[in-house]
Amino acid sequence: MSENRGCFRTRLALLWMNLSNEPLAAMYSLLPFILCKDLHASTFQLTLFATLRPVLSVFSFYWGSFLAYRKNRLLPNLIGAWVLARLPFLYFPLLDNFWYLLFACGVYQLFSRAATPALMEILKRQIPKEPREHIFSLYYIWSFLESVLLGLLLGHFLDLSAANWKILMVISALIGLSSIFFQMRVDLSREEESKAPLQMNRLIHPIKESFRLVQERPDFARFQWGFMFGGVALMLMAPALSIFYVDTLQLSHANITVARLIFMGIGVVGSSFLWKKGLSKIGVNRLIVWVLFGFGLFPLSLLTAELHVFFFYLAFLLYGVAQAGSHLVWNLSGPIFSGDHDSSPFTTVNVLMVGLRGLVGPILGGVLCELLGPVPVLVVGGAMAFAGVAYMYKEPVAKLHASKNR
Repeated sequence: MSENRGCFRTRLALLWMNLSNEPLAAMYSLLPFILCKDLHASTFQLTLFATLRPVLSVFSFYWGSFLAYRKNRLLPNLIGAWVLARLPFLYFPLLDNFWYLLFACGVYQLFSRAATPALMEILKRQIPKEPREHIFSLYYIWSFLESVLLGLLLGHFLDLSAANWKILMVISALIGLSSIFFQMRVDLSREEESKAPLQMNRLIHPIKESFRLVQERPDFARFQWGFMFGGVALMLMAPALSIFYVDTLQLSHANITVARLIFMGIGVVGSSFLWKKGLSKIGVNRLIVWVLFGFGLFPLSLLTAELHVFFFYLAFLLYGVAQAGSHLVWNLSGPIFSGDHDSSPFTTVNVLMVGLRGLVGPILGGVLCELLGPVPVLVVGGAMAFAGVAYMYKEPVAKLHASKNR
């Protein structure tokens, strides 16, 4: 009975985490456009903003790597990261400048990623595999249905006043913080702590262990290379996108809100079931091929948006489809690759690799955008995603499993 209650409380916490986080996630996704259109951010500032998420994942990695030695700190780890990620947004109306916004967004990105290993290990312990994958996908769909509803409400409200986005950020952060009351009710059994002592060199040792794991698991290594292609492609394009939207397409807040929240939401909701079926039928590494293909189509469709705004909305529909697969694969890869073992080392490798990509992608994209303009950067990003398709498709995954079992 207590096991069923623990599973129910975990599911309830996960549901409200998805629903309560979506308003803030939706507003955050609009910030690059707001920076460019309302705050007239420079290419350098947009590049800094685009660099936050991936580079700070390196620090998130260390937060998560602590779990390898403290198995009974999963819930405090999750709750602490969740609260810290959202607190700075409560001061937006008082501190009105780009640099505080950059700080607040940096804290958000740092601790949002940091919470992932703890969350995925809690789900793995509390919910069996089949329902876990089902509810993870289902709750993600519900959060994007919420995003579609938000898109219907927010666009024109943002166009009314340049200050309205700050009010919405504060309200969204408060809604997100309400999740801690559900997280605190999760019943998590205690496990025996690792008897291995904490390493003296806490900077180098987690990285060495992560690369050792990748070397020992060629199937997991290939997964990381596939995501490297797609991740670098998206990060490369990030500084160019808002400039392209504002200067080339001359879009309004309503346009970007409808595209990002409604059409992308439709793409996520409409395709999530197919991604979930694909995960069980063809596996993680084959599924990445289709994720990368969707990411490659995104900039190609954007480049035709000068002809008609329809292609702009189509681009975000395609991006939503690809993002649904990416979200499912990236988050569930740790429990999938770990099997019956602890999933947190696999998930922390995912977080570390995001950080490594961030050291290259946004900065290179910003430099190219400054030298060549946004259009060539979008072309290069699309080409890189298609290069990832070729890489992931050329070698049968079965060979990798065979080599692993020798």
